[in-house]
Amino acid sequence: MKIIKLWVVVGSIFFSTSALASEFVILISVDGLLPNAITKLGQSELPGFYRFRSEGVWTDNARTDYDYTRTLPNHASIMTARRVTGEMGHGQSSNSMPDATTTLHNNTGEQSYVSSIFDVAHDHGLATALYVSKDKFILFEQSYTADTGAADQIDENQGEDKIDQYTFLNENRSSQTLVDSYVSDMSNQPFNLSMIHLVDTDLAGHGDNWTTDSYYTALKSIDNQLQKILTLVENSPTLNERTAIVLVADHGGIGRAHSDEKDPLNHTIPFYVWGDGVAKGINLYALNKTTRKDPESSRPDYASSPQPIRNGDAANLVLGLLGLPPIADTAAQINAKQDLNINNSN
Repeated sequence: MKIIKLWVVVGSIFFSTSALASEFVILISVDGLLPNAITKLGQSELPGFYRFRSEGVWTDNARTDYDYTRTLPNHASIMTARRVTGEMGHGQSSNSMPDATTTLHNNTGEQSYVSSIFDVAHDHGLATALYVSKDKFILFEQSYTADTGAADQIDENQGEDKIDQYTFLNENRSSQTLVDSYVSDMSNQPFNLSMIHLVDTDLAGHGDNWTTDSYYTALKSIDNQLQKILTLVENSPTLNERTAIVLVADHGGIGRAHSDEKDPLNHTIPFYVWGDGVAKGINLYALNKTTRKDPESSRPDYASSPQPIRNGDAANLVLGLLGLPPIADTAAQINAKQDLNINNSN
């Protein structure tokens, strides 16, 4: 892991990248992940999840977007560091399959470009990839093509196509095929910034219930996929000790749905970080006492200060882990100072 010491001043705002910057960052989104299901099954049933908890920093009390507990709106926040609604929002309130002309940029009706983690990483010359389990995630590919991506403003021109590889696989409607493809690709030619979306828990919740044996079986299957990714990193001379992993969720669930944003089972999610240089076995709120506040059982809005840890924190966190500045858009306000601490340096 290379050492990065970089402080940047933008106007009156100071931000710093992580003191220990990784060459590779993997962002994992587990669709419909209930934190209390993780603790219910425990370490013996979920050794992969518990490696994140014992070997990294974590919380089971992070929050989704305040206004929406649905898949596409929250994944847009995870990628852009924006809330969903309002002047600072990305505007992706729809959770439906987009048509061929829909992008995040024309979604608000203002035709304003919505920058993402893929813009920052790609414009700095890093290889990027997005692996997904739902066809409607084509929204993000459509938003960052050679025709829809923004011009590169950083040094050498890397082009407008911000996602170097987009992969959608849903064979048998599980994540196994997708993860196997991802592990193979990363073994051959790793991407500096990659995001992978795992769907099994969401499918089980909608198909049966979020508290049934079907859901717990799906969660154990997800754990198997996490173990594959951890093994990939540890067995690769290229990735080992040069990789950080951030794991988040887009929502939880109750009954067979998750659309009621006021229900704690829908808006309470895990947020885990693992990798060389990351503190071990420490709760994220304990590491961030001055910048984040544990919401306990409450549902803080965006006016609350300090904010809870949200899934949208992941965007500027993964960029900081790569030694990169935050998303430059003034609307990308979640973790804009890159002050979510994941080690003991602060």
